[in-house]
Amino acid sequence: MKNNSQAFVNQLLVCLLVTIGFGGSIGLGTVWLRHRISVTANNNKILAAKIDAVERRIEEMTTVLETEKRPEVLRQSNADFHLGLVRIDEVPVISTETNPARMAERSSRALGAAATDRGDQPVTLKLALH
Repeated sequence: MKNNSQAFVNQLLVCLLVTIGFGGSIGLGTVWLRHRISVTANNNKILAAKIDAVERRIEEMTTVLETEKRPEVLRQSNADFHLGLVRIDEVPVISTETNPARMAERSSRALGAAATDRGDQPVTLKLALH
């Protein structure tokens, strides 16, 4: 019988190299995965900070707008800039029983007559009532 101890050592060496290579690739994959998790966590932190900054600016602008919408501030701006604004409850509202379509038709006829007097083409408004 021949002694095949040399072949056994070669097989053992190949198995050992394959095991080390497989273990190294798992280790390298783990390190790469941890790096990607770290990069993603940092990106998430940056995005969260940006979102917080935008929300803070929205809240600041909401506060400024609410401050400017106060009635006393609006009255003061109206007086300072001579805007001639009136409160909504001071605007006269006229109720009518006339059909709005008929009112629009009359207005259209009046506009058409004025345009004809100037020599322009008449403007007509036709409403389809169902």
